[in-house]
Amino acid sequence: MADRVISTKAVPLPRSVRGMIAPGWLSPAGILLFVLTVTSLVHAQPPPIGPPTYKSDQQQIGQAVLVGIVKTTAENAVASANTTLKNRGSSIRVEMIPLKSWPAYRIATEYTDRPNQWYVKLPTIVGINVNIPVAADRQIYIPLDINVSCDGWQTGSGVIRVTAQPGPASVEGGNIIEDVLTIRDNITNLVKSNFSPPPAMTQTLSSKCVSIGVSPNSDSFSFIAWDAPSGRRLPITTGAAAPRETLLVTFTQLKRLTAHANGGVLYNATENIMLETYANFAHNQSSVLTMKEGDVVNLNLPKVLMTPPLLDSLVVIANISQQPNSQPLDSGFAAALRSANYSSGVHTLQITKSYVIPAGPGHIKPIIGHMPAYELTYSVQYTNSNVLRQ
Repeated sequence: MADRVISTKAVPLPRSVRGMIAPGWLSPAGILLFVLTVTSLVHAQPPPIGPPTYKSDQQQIGQAVLVGIVKTTAENAVASANTTLKNRGSSIRVEMIPLKSWPAYRIATEYTDRPNQWYVKLPTIVGINVNIPVAADRQIYIPLDINVSCDGWQTGSGVIRVTAQPGPASVEGGNIIEDVLTIRDNITNLVKSNFSPPPAMTQTLSSKCVSIGVSPNSDSFSFIAWDAPSGRRLPITTGAAAPRETLLVTFTQLKRLTAHANGGVLYNATENIMLETYANFAHNQSSVLTMKEGDVVNLNLPKVLMTPPLLDSLVVIANISQQPNSQPLDSGFAAALRSANYSSGVHTLQITKSYVIPAGPGHIKPIIGHMPAYELTYSVQYTNSNVLRQ
């Protein structure tokens, strides 16, 4: 069984990115706050399999440039909002609070049902002061992450993607007089009901990439950099085995296990499901399968053949989705390192079902449980004829 593996001068940003965050991203509306009341067990996600960090800093974006774009956009939005308030005859005014930012860092996505990869996150907080006559000011704070990724890096010709991802806004402020008059919450709720956080915005640059990383320095000259394609590719093919080094993954069988909880069979006695698999970035999907507990189905998914240059690890992901709505979706994964020959051989991967355990002795709230429900059998064949020739 495979083991689980849990120049320093910044160049100007291309003009196409400068309009990435539209001036209307701070338009008025309402804030929706959602509170989770059900605790859950942490479910692991597959380990990231790329892209590597940059080797050369010739292609880069200065962090200060990205922060400057956010600041300018917010200032323009505040100016526009004040014009609108004035035209409406309102005496309320808004102003920018000094923007805060922190050094960018490299982090991995946290998907459970698809391959994970590294990207760069640049966290900022946009602050807006709301001046309300005859009441204390309110401050609106919006966490805004600038995420930079090299999407499609595994093809040897990825693209740089910049995303502005806002978090939930918070409203602060007020004073003791408002408490005495019991109007603090009313004023705060009024501000909330007339404001909406900015939507996520994405811009794809014309630059091609095979890597992404962040400079080690955290001063005003820090930057995000990537390497351009050098002509090499990371091919994934199907068909006859290629010469020299190859990695072949074959999905052979799917078995439905016994999965009972809460006094009965989890989900349905007979399930119509779809199997989805990933072998690194090679994606396959079955037709609809009808299965009862104990049933075994022989699979006819295409074999996945990977040829040089191979990645440092093999991550296999399996998803089971209930049809016809593809919900719920249950997932499992396994990973093996190249240094261990990708754990060549036959493997079984269990996919767990998720279910709610009602509140009871030992836990006062419902919790999410996970139970093995499907078992996928697959084989890994790693061949390195270069080694055999030595």
